[in-house]
Amino acid sequence: MKNTAHIDGNGNIIIQGVDGATITINPQDTDELRNLIIDFGTKLNDLPKDILEMIKNNQDIKSEATKGANLYLTVMAELHTHAQHRRLKFGLTITNLTKEHRYFNQPFFKVTPKFEISEGVEHDTFVMIPENDNNFPVRLEYGQVVSYNYEIKDGAYEMYKKMLGKDEKANIQAFTNTTVGELYESNQFSIEKLFEHLNWIQ
Repeated sequence: MKNTAHIDGNGNIIIQGVDGATITINPQDTDELRNLIIDFGTKLNDLPKDILEMIKNNQDIKSEATKGANLYLTVMAELHTHAQHRRLKFGLTITNLTKEHRYFNQPFFKVTPKFEISEGVEHDTFVMIPENDNNFPVRLEYGQVVSYNYEIKDGAYEMYKKMLGKDEKANIQAFTNTTVGELYESNQFSIEKLFEHLNWIQ
């Protein structure tokens, strides 16, 4: 499922199909270009050549990120020859963009709209336990990346389906904070896009 991209009349990069949304990148903004490259990673090859050339020509490689962090939330498919063994996972990547090391606490997740825990009781925040290393806080040097996979249990799909029934723009977003009091958020991942991926692997 590839993204479609073009350059609009104002010279901005428009990318559609990114986690169920459309993003607009100002090629004159070094930080926006840097985050685009970090988020897309190996999927940059999905972009047209003219857009890759625009990114290359407009990026300021002498301008270093000196603060912040980048969080990218997506869905990954674990494929198998037998359909019953195929499953989806949330994937979260954290990149430290601060010129000093930082200790990042365990990420937490928020959904919109809220989900119902029990009759009359709604909530929007929860923690998922990653399949890999679960030792927090995790130390990241400048430019260092850490990735976590979160299995989506069968029962969770029912919750997401109810959310989508309440709001077609339902989404999930990851947050993390550092031990020195900095809070960072990821992109919003579309729940509708989640079910598109689920239908694709079945």
